[in-house]
Amino acid sequence: MNWQRARRPEQKAERIAAILDAAAELFDDNEFDAISMRDVADHAGLGKASLYHYFKTKEEVFLTLYREELGRWLESVTMGLGRLRKPTPKRVAEVLTSALQRHERFCRLKVLFASVLERNLSQEFLIEYKRSLVGPVEAFAATIKSVTPHFSSEDAKAFAFQHHALVAGLWPIAHPSPQVESVLQAFEFQGFRTEFAPLLIRTFVNLLSPID
Repeated sequence: MNWQRARRPEQKAERIAAILDAAAELFDDNEFDAISMRDVADHAGLGKASLYHYFKTKEEVFLTLYREELGRWLESVTMGLGRLRKPTPKRVAEVLTSALQRHERFCRLKVLFASVLERNLSQEFLIEYKRSLVGPVEAFAATIKSVTPHFSSEDAKAFAFQHHALVAGLWPIAHPSPQVESVLQAFEFQGFRTEFAPLLIRTFVNLLSPID
């Protein structure tokens, strides 16, 4: 697609959406390190100079994509937990895990979030970006509190960060590179293998259960 210069707000919004769609499609098939700003521009049908008009770095592009995926995942979680008539720690854990399995792109971006994506950014962008995450984090904490009556508001906020850390740490372990996966096929290394969903559910249940 060849774009003309965006002048109206709706045109700029359309352009940004196209950039994020292009980044998402590239990320679904490639590792982050293999994607360049030129790749994103070409996939979106933009000139590279035009792309830099909207995003100064690749990290800005993918952090913005992360925020979009966060919104989609949060909607899925909210709907799933809202359908629970009798929310128990096990049922809540299963809903949370199922939502993550349906949002693989979000999980992969979460792995990169603190160690890779929050780099190469201007102070201005980072401040505004962090502000934009306050609402979703508080919304997730409120949703968790609504299905765990024994949680205080602080407990729910703590769980929101524990959730993030668990996914960011467990996802790459449960989804190793092809080279590591081939090594783990050997019987002597079976103890290093783990499945994402079962372990996540067990861990969530432990975190969500009342302390005796």
